[in-house]
Amino acid sequence: MHPYLLPTFLALTTTTSAAVLLPRQDNTSSPGGGGSCPANLKGVTFNGGYDVNQFDKIGAASHWITFGLGISGTASPAASAAHIPMMAFASDVAQAVTLVNSDTPPEWMLTFNEPDFAYAGTSPTMSPEEAADAIKPLLASPGKGTKFVAPVTADPNSDWLPRFYQACGCQGFFSAYNIHIYTPDVENVKSGLTSFHSKYGDKPIWLTEVAPGGASPACSVSWDAATSFMDELYKWAADSGFVDRVFWNSGNQIGGGDTNVCNSYLLDSADNPSPLLKSFQDVTCG
Repeated sequence: MHPYLLPTFLALTTTTSAAVLLPRQDNTSSPGGGGSCPANLKGVTFNGGYDVNQFDKIGAASHWITFGLGISGTASPAASAAHIPMMAFASDVAQAVTLVNSDTPPEWMLTFNEPDFAYAGTSPTMSPEEAADAIKPLLASPGKGTKFVAPVTADPNSDWLPRFYQACGCQGFFSAYNIHIYTPDVENVKSGLTSFHSKYGDKPIWLTEVAPGGASPACSVSWDAATSFMDELYKWAADSGFVDRVFWNSGNQIGGGDTNVCNSYLLDSADNPSPLLKSFQDVTCG
């Protein structure tokens, strides 16, 4: 989570790899257009204070993430299977290495979450060079069955990722790239993803945080506008040829004044459906 917003993102034009249309990594048929979303496209992000049972209540997401390797609480078999662990910070690396080398390694693992930004002034930050050093144990012992998603920055325009890849020599280690985007205009999301793909075009992209945030005045996007944003985003992503997964933020309502997700939660603080829940359940990408 962070306050970084588009459209300043659209200034990103540097090319480091050729942009190409990529095969999907979810073992589904051709994306988009046919009235149903690709099997793994619709995910959901949970924030602090979530209840693991909320994944089952939402019911329409293929996978879910939160900011850690484990699950808080006792999850159903479906929720356990759908969880994708995140090695969010340097302090998670040792446990991540143990997890991927266990008898039950995860299929996917996300790596460093916004190391360039201290959320609410509390989350730890790392320079690209510090992150390159911190990830060395995982590079040395990645297990045999897990695919890894590249670190995600709060500011995709910064030089953090190029410096990290140069320092670690590990760009080829990752199977997908990762990006966060907040803007009330879905067209800016499309442009931002397309620009990111023009820079990092050799792997699929996971959009692991997205919402119609950053409105002025804050939190002024209506539920109807958020629904239209959601519908168009998932349809476009399914047809894009390079966006593999879109994790809607947030599954749960959070406090603390985070205006990026104040009008995008699927379940409110009392665990009741927001007006967006049915919209999320009904998204078909058609």
